Amino acid sequence: MRSGHINKKLLRWLLPVAIVVLSVFLLQAVFSQRAYRIQGITPQDGVLDIRDADVSSCVLHIANEWDFYPAALYTSEDFASGAAAVKAGPEESASDYPYGTHRLRILAQPNRYYTICGFSLDYASRVFVNGSEVAAFGRVADNAEDFVPRVGYMTIPMFSGESGEIEIIYQYGNYVHKDGGYIQPTYLSTPQNMERFKAANDLVSLSVSGGLLFLMLYFLLSAAVRRKADFLCLAFCCLVMALRDQNFFNIHLLPADASWYLVYRVLILIVMLMPVSILLLLKCMYTKATRRWPLYAYLGMAAVAAVLICVLPTQDVVTVSTAAYYASVPYLLYLAFGVIRHYIRQRRLNAVDILVLSGFLVLLAGLLYEAILTGASSEVTHYGAAAYGMLGFVVLNAAAINLQIQEREAALIESRSRGEMLERMNRLNMDFLHKVAHELKTPLTVISGYAQLTGMQLAARHISDETPGNLKTIQQEAQRLADMVTRLMEYSYGRKSELRFGRVIVPELLENVDAIAAPMCLKNGNTVRIAADSCADVHGNSEMLLQIFINLVVNANKSTQNGTITISTADHERDGFVLFRVEDTGSGILPEDLPHIFEQGFSASGGSGLGLAICREAVEAHGGEIWVERTGPEGTVFAFAVPKEGEQ
Repeated sequence: MRSGHINKKLLRWLLPVAIVVLSVFLLQAVFSQRAYRIQGITPQDGVLDIRDADVSSCVLHIANEWDFYPAALYTSEDFASGAAAVKAGPEESASDYPYGTHRLRILAQPNRYYTICGFSLDYASRVFVNGSEVAAFGRVADNAEDFVPRVGYMTIPMFSGESGEIEIIYQYGNYVHKDGGYIQPTYLSTPQNMERFKAANDLVSLSVSGGLLFLMLYFLLSAAVRRKADFLCLAFCCLVMALRDQNFFNIHLLPADASWYLVYRVLILIVMLMPVSILLLLKCMYTKATRRWPLYAYLGMAAVAAVLICVLPTQDVVTVSTAAYYASVPYLLYLAFGVIRHYIRQRRLNAVDILVLSGFLVLLAGLLYEAILTGASSEVTHYGAAAYGMLGFVVLNAAAINLQIQEREAALIESRSRGEMLERMNRLNMDFLHKVAHELKTPLTVISGYAQLTGMQLAARHISDETPGNLKTIQQEAQRLADMVTRLMEYSYGRKSELRFGRVIVPELLENVDAIAAPMCLKNGNTVRIAADSCADVHGNSEMLLQIFINLVVNANKSTQNGTITISTADHERDGFVLFRVEDTGSGILPEDLPHIFEQGFSASGGSGLGLAICREAVEAHGGEIWVERTGPEGTVFAFAVPKEGEQ
């Protein structure tokens, strides 16, 4: 139990630390990207003029406006000799041809070094710079039998030479995909700027993907400690989002000789798993918002699509994956409807709901920012916006789940505290009932005894001089019993009566004690003797003092047979107090029982264990004290002292 508490406390601190560390890396990546300026530039008729561009202080983002020659694999010699055919028109697309050639002429300052990067070689390709082959991935061919696809990313150094002209030729082959041959986003700058550019982008990729993988481990640990399915869903989201970054996946995870067919299918499956992970998380967090069968139907469809992606020809994979991807939209709308209805019903948004909604807004903003604004602007790059959105989505949802767990744990602690309080109140109520029963038992016993004695006298037609006294005692005890019941009722309604203290005449008190105690002791053959050496009045409550004496006499009567119970008074050695003693000739108290006799519930004779505890409470309420003065085979002496009248 202690280990579980430590693990939960560790998890509570681990997430903020992880977020701080990841934030430092992300900020470093962002500032690294801001260290250079991105400037968009568009080729004109296949020619890119950068002679006036200050590439030493910026990175050029080249638009996809290269010359395109369909169904032909040309080299520099072909263009130099005039053997190249006429280039394609604007209405022709590279995706319509299984192979072709792209050409870009760059006009630069003479004798300068440049670096161009960003070619995403998704199928097969060859790259030539100024007539020399500088890169090749897979095998480019004009037929499907000789074609071999391969994934690759590259950075190409260039030198302008004396002429200041650079020719780039890009040959591609594609017999495995419906789309292909496009020139992916391309960047050009000095070698130094390009190194910083690549390092910054790699840092963003590693920070986001590595952070997501770290969070995945954290959520797996949280799921093991807290045993909550929400954390498993978050871990799954983190894994899918981390692998979705193709830079991270292709460059840092895949081996250099990885099969294109395998890589392509894996990437498609990862993309298809994105909505699956998000929908699972939503369903897990809003269990009551929607029914289960739509989720099961969608997961079944996704599983079938995953199997088809693994076994179908490559040309059909995109169709299947696209259908599976967009099939998530109806379920997402259904789930959104359920969540909205859930919010409407509860008519308020709590902190957990706000965090979850904020997470989805951050994810949506990142996706839109990267998808729309990046394409609309040629001046600025928004690289990594979707990745930041994903990370924000995960972190905010994690915070929501942690907050939800903390609220549940707090409610559980409160419930346990309430339960403990109720249990304690029940114990107090039981103690109270035992005390009440003990208090009511004494007058009932007296009434029963005197009534029985009087009844026997009346049956024998013998009325003695004691009969009126017996009837008076019955009346007094009945009134005392009625007063007890009244106080009990007042207590039950929360109007506990205040005890009234005043002058108590000791002889009258002892006379009442004798009248009540004498008949009780007759059953064991005991007699009650009153030895009032001091008649000083005391300050107190007469009913409570009477109850003290009765409880002590009852206790003495249990341990005494055919003996004498003596009640005496004397001046206490402490000024202003009267000393009372109740002495019996019984068997005494065992030494091991002596320290516990005033504890509630303890009884050496098999009783309720309340009599002496009540005596102690009553004496202390008077500002006095009670103790065992002597005990042994010759008997026991209980003594207590209460203040004199006028000395309190």
